[in-house]
Amino acid sequence: MVHTSIFNTKLYLEELAKGNGPSEIETLIFQGLELIHVGKGILRCKVLITDRVAGEDGNWQAGAIMAVMDAIGASAVYSSGDGLHSSVDLNSSFYSTAKIHEKVEVEARVEGTNGGLKSAVIEVRRESDAQIIATGRLWMAPLGLKLKDNGSNLSKL
Repeated sequence: MVHTSIFNTKLYLEELAKGNGPSEIETLIFQGLELIHVGKGILRCKVLITDRVAGEDGNWQAGAIMAVMDAIGASAVYSSGDGLHSSVDLNSSFYSTAKIHEKVEVEARVEGTNGGLKSAVIEVRRESDAQIIATGRLWMAPLGLKLKDNGSNLSKL
């Protein structure tokens, strides 16, 4: 039986691929997403670079690459089964870029934990020649807001 977190991760990414993301930026970046594998703590997919995420020079924008690494890394962390997490740090290195109409392969793997923190490593490669475009390391903390009763209706934090 497929673990609930894997099932939910796959469902979430399939909806993104259809253009039904929870935010406009996710819809913009991930429309046409192609899932390759969703497992516990690992995710592989392909992303088509469109003119919506490229600059005037036709190159995939660094901000869009970072957004992809953050979202796919977070999805891999969620698929590992410990609930929702929030990004606290994302380090990246850029080696190349992709052009409009090129496909890239993105892989994210949960690599470690430190207390409640989880770490994922993300690689982005050009599909045509497997050249590395970017790598990243994402650290995420458990998302556990605690409500505080301070006698006021203005804030519950």
